Amino acid sequence: MNHVEMRITKFGGPQVFKATELGPEPMAADGVRIKVRAVGVNFADVMMRMGMYPEAPKPPFAPGYEVAGEVVETGPKAIGFKAGDRVVAPTKFGGYSTEVVLPYWQVRKTPQNLSHEEAAGVPVVLITAWVALCEMARVRKGDRVLIHSAAGGVGMAAVQIAADAGAEVIGLVGSEKKADFVRSLGAHDVWTTDRWMQSKPMELGGFDAILDSSGGPFLKHGFKYLNAMGRVVNFGMSSTVGKGFAAMRLLRFVTQMPLYTPIKLMMGNKGVFGLNMLQLATDPKVMTTAFDSVLKKLEDRRYKVILGKTFPLEQAGEAHEHLMCRGNLGKIVLTH
Repeated sequence: MNHVEMRITKFGGPQVFKATELGPEPMAADGVRIKVRAVGVNFADVMMRMGMYPEAPKPPFAPGYEVAGEVVETGPKAIGFKAGDRVVAPTKFGGYSTEVVLPYWQVRKTPQNLSHEEAAGVPVVLITAWVALCEMARVRKGDRVLIHSAAGGVGMAAVQIAADAGAEVIGLVGSEKKADFVRSLGAHDVWTTDRWMQSKPMELGGFDAILDSSGGPFLKHGFKYLNAMGRVVNFGMSSTVGKGFAAMRLLRFVTQMPLYTPIKLMMGNKGVFGLNMLQLATDPKVMTTAFDSVLKKLEDRRYKVILGKTFPLEQAGEAHEHLMCRGNLGKIVLTH
């Protein structure tokens, strides 16, 4: 059966998407064919559309890292799934589609208390936040943790995960109007990013862990606030996304990115991690631990997916425009 992908035809603005009908995805022996009902939209999708994501395929291609839907077919070596199962899975590109085929070990059954739209918000934001905080930063009870972009997708997940671990959570937001919402997720306090960036080193107290989504000057500033044995995890470069000439923003970002030598880290008793979940998406060991842990917390209602606006799959460009305006609160999802 043919399927439709929303493909990036060339690097550029949201208008570069084109609905493309293709033949059936080839079926693998260990594969699970999924009828996609919902797809998560992320900043990484925006960056690859703009030509700022070096690991992305050459156009034309469909972006998309996370899908939810129903199983329609399984290969002879696919274990644990049957037609009709509601499932959720990370993808390595290709999620903006009406159908995907993935290895069975990459797929999980959707918890009964989650809709397709909510499930599509799990693989990127919740797993990224969980790996950053639980595996890299090793956040535990009593830690003081700073979460950048706390009203964004990964940020909202991170606030919940750190609070659930017993940490004192401080969230950063672009405007005060989002502060009460971030507090409702478990943050002890919420500051604006401007207040944070204009503060002097240690003026606001030190941190045991910082989750940084922006990089550049934000990462440099945060490093000064780390306590001894503190850890900062940088997982993105969202400060390069916005209106205007992308190449200039990227160049400015690169020149402002701090460099950390082993001696500097040793003398400060501090650690810096870089996280690229795309590199880990096909690692069974990492994904099994992270995915299963997150889904169990969702089943137990310790975590929740915060949904924002949904768009039909064919309105992928409009969804990107909405995300770039940064006024959204909650996960943006494409539906089919």
